Amino acid sequence: MVQSLPADLAFLADLLRRYPVQVVWRGTVLPEGPLRGEKLWEEGEVALYWAGSRPPAPETLEALRLLLKAFQEVLALRERELALLKAQDETGRLLRLLLHEIKNPLMSVLGALELALETEGLPEEAKELLEIAERSARRIQELLQKAQDYLRLGQGVRLKSERVDLKALLRQAAEEVRPLARRKGIALRLALPRGETWVYGDPDWLYQAVLNVLNNAIKYTPEGGRVRVRLLVGRDHYGIAVADTGPGIPEEEQDKVFEPFYRASTRGEVEGTGLGLALVKRVLEAHGGEVRLRSRLGRGSTFLLLLPRPRPGQRAPVGRLLLLMVALIALARLPLFPAPLGSKAFGEVPAGEVVRLPGLELAFSPDAQGEARRWRSLWGGGERVRVALEGGGVEAVREAPVPLSLATPEGEVRPMGTHLRLNRAEGSRLSLYRGEVALGEGRLPAGEGAVLGTGVRKKLLPAPLVRPAPGPEGEVVFRLLLPPGARGFRVEVRSGGAVVLSARGEGGLFRYLPQGDRLSELRAFALDEVGLEGYPSDPVPFRERKSFYEGKRRLPQDPKGAEGFLRRAVEAFPDDAEALGELAFALYLQGRHAEAKPLYEKALALLDGPDLRVRYGRLLYHLGRYAEAEEAYRRVLAQDPGNLDARWGLAEVALALGRAKEAELLARQVLGLRPDYPLARFTLAKALLEQGKKEEAKALLREELRQNPDPEVRALLARLE
Repeated sequence: MVQSLPADLAFLADLLRRYPVQVVWRGTVLPEGPLRGEKLWEEGEVALYWAGSRPPAPETLEALRLLLKAFQEVLALRERELALLKAQDETGRLLRLLLHEIKNPLMSVLGALELALETEGLPEEAKELLEIAERSARRIQELLQKAQDYLRLGQGVRLKSERVDLKALLRQAAEEVRPLARRKGIALRLALPRGETWVYGDPDWLYQAVLNVLNNAIKYTPEGGRVRVRLLVGRDHYGIAVADTGPGIPEEEQDKVFEPFYRASTRGEVEGTGLGLALVKRVLEAHGGEVRLRSRLGRGSTFLLLLPRPRPGQRAPVGRLLLLMVALIALARLPLFPAPLGSKAFGEVPAGEVVRLPGLELAFSPDAQGEARRWRSLWGGGERVRVALEGGGVEAVREAPVPLSLATPEGEVRPMGTHLRLNRAEGSRLSLYRGEVALGEGRLPAGEGAVLGTGVRKKLLPAPLVRPAPGPEGEVVFRLLLPPGARGFRVEVRSGGAVVLSARGEGGLFRYLPQGDRLSELRAFALDEVGLEGYPSDPVPFRERKSFYEGKRRLPQDPKGAEGFLRRAVEAFPDDAEALGELAFALYLQGRHAEAKPLYEKALALLDGPDLRVRYGRLLYHLGRYAEAEEAYRRVLAQDPGNLDARWGLAEVALALGRAKEAELLARQVLGLRPDYPLARFTLAKALLEQGKKEEAKALLREELRQNPDPEVRALLARLE
């Protein structure tokens, strides 16, 4: 099976192309082409073959070894990354559970403290202790709330996209903290520009971020100090600058103050959770902005919150005549009349097809059901597509603003996105990879999925890693490394511009039986606990070789029947060395040695493997070309001294060349390693007869006939008796 190097290892592919080498990794030839050349090095799952006419220099070989080690290490790091992501996800779930479980008993503690403080006749000392306990409990409550907010934002909480007036937001935040500033005698000043200043975002989270910065400024500014808030207008950003006259932050600590639970060394006795600024950073980054800090010890700090400034479109003046012409052209290009979608008639869902329109591609699963409607304009410029999906699935990739609507029993989806999947397995599930989708009154952003009709929305799982390998019965075995949180997977096989298979599975293996002789590719999607499909894996190309395995299954019992299948296999893939070798073997078994020879030679030019060369040696032996047969067997034994087929074949050649003693030694070596090796006793008996050892030869022939009733063995024994 031939595949290319992973995209993130393209640098390695470029380097390897400079040398006449091929890499075999777990039975797969990388980067491309059939396997040829001499094996120079092997370690673990990686082997290196040299296809050059001259052997490589030691320095070149060492450089290639280092490259392959880097290849192995990068793959190992990717697997470790998935393991770390799983551990991180489990830690986050445990922390959220603990925060939730602590919150309930804490509320009970606060309620009991409030009741105790209202009790009449309490001694002053007891009342003071209860007040200290209440303040501590309130601080724990604040820490829990901020920790939950921080975790929620890190887990991809859905942000609103509303028009937020920054001036109104700053006035509200300043009024909330002004009582605290008055108690400390701090002058709080607010400077706002003229004109409108608004952004798109989540007003609640933005307000919380500004409030955190203002609270920090007032808390850390000593009595009698100043806090100044300014709203700055830039070309591309709005900036909220909060300057205080506090103790400042050392330069080496300024990057750390935005980390969770970190508190500056100049905080003094001021209490805090260490989560406020970390939350500010996450909120600003989630809105496409950033937070900056300038601070000097003893001179105070300035926090700058930058938010992207929206650019509303401007309409240019258009004359009435020009406007009328544009309107007429637009009307002429509107979708007006129905047209078929794919190869199906108007209204039929083209199940299993990949339909390509200008700017839009729709890939329907083989089990897709429902109605498909497509309209075109008279001029052929306008397209509109509507699919009412009742079963199966569809994947849409848009590269142009083609109007598209996907209707399901749970509701209608109008994608503004460029890549999404809709699946109707046990309800409608939508996965959005790029762009956004209008769902009711809200919108689904890229990287999230939704179970339509339920309100369930979740982040999509990352793509699984997929590694193919040939199976023993002709199937292709795909090993999937699923991301944390996966409860199964879906695979999709495409071939010839059609979706030929869409199936679900569990565990980490998927076996695919070839359906024909064709080039195909597989993609895999991880499924979460609600059945949402995550990001697709990179397509894994592979060959389906049904005819090859059908022919191979018939050998050696039915060589004539196998020949037809194997010829179809070679016709489909002329560079398939295995198919060429099996076809040559089928012809050899029929006695058509002259036809088999060029096929063997072509196969060996593509893939010089020991099994293939041993069979070629046997063919040369039957053609009477003993010297060439001996060379073939010795080449195999030079690379693989334990190859018994080559050792037995060499014994037969030695016997034919009159070297009976050498043939005896080789045959005895084969029987010493494998006493039941077919015809080894027959070869040994013939070698002994050449040396005049008739009785020993007869005993060997009787034993061989008992285990292997071969006609040649029977005939030779009959002549001796």
